[in-house]
Amino acid sequence: MSEVVTERTKKSRKDIIKDIAIAFLSILLLLTFFSNTIMNYSLPEVAIQQVDSGTISPIIRGTGTVEASNPYNVKVSQERVIKSVAVAEGDHVEKGDVLYYLEDKESTELTEAQNKLDELMQTYKTSLFSGDLDNDAINRVRGGGTPSMDQYQAKLKEVTDRYDAAKEADELAQAAIDELSQQQAYTSAQYNYDEATPNYVEAEIAQGLTNLELEGKTETDEYKNLQELQAELTKNSSQLTTQAGQVDADYTRRMASLQDIKNKTAAELEKATTEKTELLTAIGKEIELDGQRDDINEQQETVEKLKKESTGGEITAPVAGTVTHLGLKAGESTNAETEVAVIQVDGKDMVASFSVTIDQAKNLKVGDIAEPQNAWYYTDFKATLKSISADSANPNTKKVLTFSIQSTEVQAGQSVSLQIGQKSDTYDLTIPAGAVREDSNGKFILVVKSKSSPLGNRYMASRVDVEVLASDDTTAAISGSLEGDEYVITTATSPIKAGDQVRLANENE
Repeated sequence: MSEVVTERTKKSRKDIIKDIAIAFLSILLLLTFFSNTIMNYSLPEVAIQQVDSGTISPIIRGTGTVEASNPYNVKVSQERVIKSVAVAEGDHVEKGDVLYYLEDKESTELTEAQNKLDELMQTYKTSLFSGDLDNDAINRVRGGGTPSMDQYQAKLKEVTDRYDAAKEADELAQAAIDELSQQQAYTSAQYNYDEATPNYVEAEIAQGLTNLELEGKTETDEYKNLQELQAELTKNSSQLTTQAGQVDADYTRRMASLQDIKNKTAAELEKATTEKTELLTAIGKEIELDGQRDDINEQQETVEKLKKESTGGEITAPVAGTVTHLGLKAGESTNAETEVAVIQVDGKDMVASFSVTIDQAKNLKVGDIAEPQNAWYYTDFKATLKSISADSANPNTKKVLTFSIQSTEVQAGQSVSLQIGQKSDTYDLTIPAGAVREDSNGKFILVVKSKSSPLGNRYMASRVDVEVLASDDTTAAISGSLEGDEYVITTATSPIKAGDQVRLANENE
C-alpha cells in the first residue's frame, strides 16, 4: 500500500499580512454595522405626520357649578331658635309653605328692646321728679312741650341781667365802704398827730415851770406866762379831743349806713345768683328730659316694629320655587345677617360659568347655544350663552363664559359640563393637536430633519415656533416658518428636544 503524503504549501509573509488585513476589515465592518444598529435602537422612537391643509370646527368645553339667577334669600330680622325643619333642599314650595318651625319664645331682639324701654322709662321718671323742675316745667315735659332755643335764651338773658345788676350794685356798695374806711383811717391818723403835738409842747412848759419852782421864781412874769400858756394848751387839747370824737362818730354813722346798703346788695346778689343757678339747672334738666322722652318714643317705635315683624311660630316661604339651600337646623338660631333659606324662584333661570382663553372666546357671541357633554343624561336641558366677561383672576389671558341654564333636571349646587362649537373654517397648515408644545418662549412644534451619512440617513428633531390659529379635539391650525411639506413629530417614546437624534417609528417597516 502506497503512502500518500500531503504537503502544505507555506504562505508567504505577504499573504499572511493580507489575510490579517482582510480579517480586521471584516471585523471592523461587522462592529460598525452592529454599533449603528444598537445606536439606532437606543434612540427615541418618534411618530410623524406631514403638515397639511384641513378644516377645523373648534369645540369649547368646560364645567361650572349651577347657581340660582337672582335667588330669593329668606331672612329673619330677629333671633329665634329653630324647633324643626319642615322641608329639604331640592323641595318645591308654594308661597306660604312652612320652611321652619320655631320655639315658642320671644325673639332676643324684642326682649332686649323691651328691657331697654323699661330702663329708659325708669330713668325718665327719676329725673322728672328729682326736684330740679317746678310744676309748670314738669307738666310741660310730660305734655311733650319743648321751649324753643329763643325762649330759653330770653329767660336766661332776663335772669343774667338781674344777676349782673345785683353784682354791680354790690361791688359799688363795697367800694363805698372801702373808700370811707380809707378816709376814716387817714383822718384818725391826722387827729392822732395833732393830739400828740400839744402834748409835747405842754410837757416842755411843765418842765419849765418845774425848773422855775425849784429856783424859787414862782412870782416872776416868766412863770406866770408859762402858766397862762399851759392853760391855753390844755383847753385846745380838750377841744381837739372832743372834735376827734365827733369826727369818729360821724364816720361810724356813715359806715353803718353804707354797710346797711351793702347788706341789701349782697342779699340781692345772692338771690340773683340762686335764681340764675336754678334756671340753668332747670333748663339743663328740661333739655335732658326732652331728650329722654324722645329716646323713649323712639324705643317704643322699635318695640312696636319688632312686635309687628315677629314671625310667630313659623318661617314660611315668601315666594314659590325650589329650595336650593337651607341655612339652619334644629337647635340653631336665626340672625338678621344670614339667610335661613335660598329659593330659586319659579320662572327664573339658573346660571353656570367657566373660563376659556381669549382666543376661544373671541369667536363666540351672546345667544350661542351650548349642549351638555353627557347629553344622554338629560331629556329637558337648554344652555344659552348669557355673557362674556373678563376673568378677574387672569384678565389678560382668560374670559368667563356665563350660560343661562333652563332645565327641570338641574338644581343649584350641581355641576354641569357643557360644550359649544364654533364656525368651521379651512386652514393651510394643520397638524395633530397633541403635536403643539409650549415652554417659556411660547408655542412650538418639532419637525424631523434628515442628514445623509455613509451608513444611511440620520434624523434630527428641529424646533419651529408657531402660533395656534384654531383647534378642536384632534387638530390644530398653525402659522409659522413652514413650507407645508414638513413632517411634525406627534409622539415619542421618551422626552426629546431640538437637536436630538431620533429614529422613525416606521423606518424598519
